[in-house]
Amino acid sequence: MKFDKTPELLAIALTVAVVFSTFSVGAISANAGAPTPAEQRYQQERADCLAGKTAESQKTCLKEAGAALQAAREHDLRSPPAAQLAANERKRCEPLSGDDRKACLARAAGMDTSTSGSVAAGGDLKKTVTIVPGTPAVQPETMPATAAGPTTLPPKPGN
Repeated sequence: MKFDKTPELLAIALTVAVVFSTFSVGAISANAGAPTPAEQRYQQERADCLAGKTAESQKTCLKEAGAALQAAREHDLRSPPAAQLAANERKRCEPLSGDDRKACLARAAGMDTSTSGSVAAGGDLKKTVTIVPGTPAVQPETMPATAAGPTTLPPKPGN
């Protein structure tokens, strides 16, 4: 038996393979869809790194952006709700006692606290000023007369 149609069959098989591979590539790219929020954030961070809009070196910036994308893909990285963050702040005050604990809880609640700085500059700094009235080391009524100063002023020279 002799096959005279072998080149034609080979051409048809090759054409079918090309058509199927085209459809499979189209299906793969259709499944890719729109980028996730993490991928969008990565693209923005990468663009900022390449444009020099960050406070760190380009190499470090690109490394950090890639690490953040990888972490987002591996884990479900969502910000916890505000109530959870507040509970965490209060929990940090548990080991303290007395006035220290009261001051810690006041800081956690943001009472009389000012915030400065930024994430780009290294972090938010919170400052709380507590005024503690002091007692003088020497009471005025017990001060020696010489420490209180002269009772009368000496006359001015030349008068």
